[in-house]
Amino acid sequence: MVPSPDIARLTAELSSTDALRRETAVARLAMAGSRAVPHLVAIAADLTASVAARVAAFAALEASPAVKGVVQAAAAASQGAAADDEVAIAAIDCLAHAARGDGGAATAAFDHLAAIALSPAAAVPRRLAALSALDGLPERHVQPVYEALRADPASRVVARVLRRQAGLVLPLDELVERGLPDDPTLLAAVVREDADGTALTVLRRLVDAIRTRERRLSEDARGPWMAVRGLVHQHLAARGSRIALYDLRETLERHTGPIPVGFLAAAATIGDGACLEPIAHAWTLAPSAERWWRDHLMEAFGAIVRREKISRGHARMRSILSRWPAAAPLIALAKNS
Repeated sequence: MVPSPDIARLTAELSSTDALRRETAVARLAMAGSRAVPHLVAIAADLTASVAARVAAFAALEASPAVKGVVQAAAAASQGAAADDEVAIAAIDCLAHAARGDGGAATAAFDHLAAIALSPAAAVPRRLAALSALDGLPERHVQPVYEALRADPASRVVARVLRRQAGLVLPLDELVERGLPDDPTLLAAVVREDADGTALTVLRRLVDAIRTRERRLSEDARGPWMAVRGLVHQHLAARGSRIALYDLRETLERHTGPIPVGFLAAAATIGDGACLEPIAHAWTLAPSAERWWRDHLMEAFGAIVRREKISRGHARMRSILSRWPAAAPLIALAKNS
């Protein structure tokens, strides 16, 4: 048992710049039980305390009884708009521990977690943390939350819901290794959640695997799979990778009509000069009524010529104008030689 005078000293250690001292203090304060709770709650709720100190306080509170004060402090920090995300997520972890207890405090913790998950105004990382915190709780309580989120405007939240309800727990790299799910909607959910942390080489293999799947399907059935492939290209482009640029170019060359905008978003970000011809061709063929498609094509074309510093007098631009004179508005997006 930690002597009472030591609790004040240990709570002060939570503000240390030394991570080891903070972790040691967290461990000892957790052992102190309910006697340390008021001190920890005070630090956790103190907006003037450092982020590290508040996160450490919540870590120690996770091991404390699910008393009313703990839940109130965690709820305030997790839902406060001004709270640092790291503090908010530490508070959500604290609520997750409390929700697995008994009595009114557990019910209140669950209600706070559900409110965060369901709030469109809450930051997406906090909502995802709240959803993770709800995992393992009674299905009769959690299922209504997931059902309400299936049509949520936040794509990453919907992705988590779809994955959870389908029981698709394998990470993206293992899915690529073992075989893709039959439902492209589920694969898109996994991509939205996992792509940013997946190796670029795995994403390139995923592009190839999806393209192989598309070729086995009828023209009408390819659309959803193609949309997922475009989403993968978008994630690659966001990371500045041209590892699958070959597929992006080929897709632009094969399709003169509207394709999922993920491909054009990727082209605008990492496309090279070889992407300009198929974009220009598609733009000249697009009916004026398809304004959204023409606008996306023009934006992608302009982004490439600016990034690659391709002037109007460049051989590639002269070739485009020769083949498709109607593409003159696109050529005008480039600077003069």
